[in-house]
Amino acid sequence: MKPREEIVDYIVAIESWDWGYSFSLNLERRRIDPYHEFRHLQIKGQLLTLAGMKSDQAEISLLPSFDLKEERRKDLTPVALGSLTVGPDGILGNIGIPWDALTPILQMLIAGRFKFVLMRGSRFRHRSARLNSLRLETKLTEDDVSIAEEATG
Repeated sequence: MKPREEIVDYIVAIESWDWGYSFSLNLERRRIDPYHEFRHLQIKGQLLTLAGMKSDQAEISLLPSFDLKEERRKDLTPVALGSLTVGPDGILGNIGIPWDALTPILQMLIAGRFKFVLMRGSRFRHRSARLNSLRLETKLTEDDVSIAEEATG
């Protein structure tokens, strides 16, 4: 029997963010859609958990998807929300979010309200980890603070 995967928390204190958008004609041979649209939100910050990493910097990309709209996602069988990988300059993350979540997330970031990205997933193995939850928060709860303090010793 395969051992259960250890679930850990990853907490990033937000230092900056950027949002990119592109819209173009889809020039692929077997295109499904005549247009290609890409939006992504990059959040950069300090990883408050996982002591012992070469760098405590993290860059998390939130990628809005129409497939994650409530009425479309019922037939999906996901194995993860996204992943984290160890790069030369820190942790890189890619996480899918519902398309309609982008606007309120951007509004909160513009207002300077969101301060933390909290993720839960597998422990790093072979320089990557699968994520099964994502939270953006204005402050840490007592439990979150305990997790961050435990991780940094």
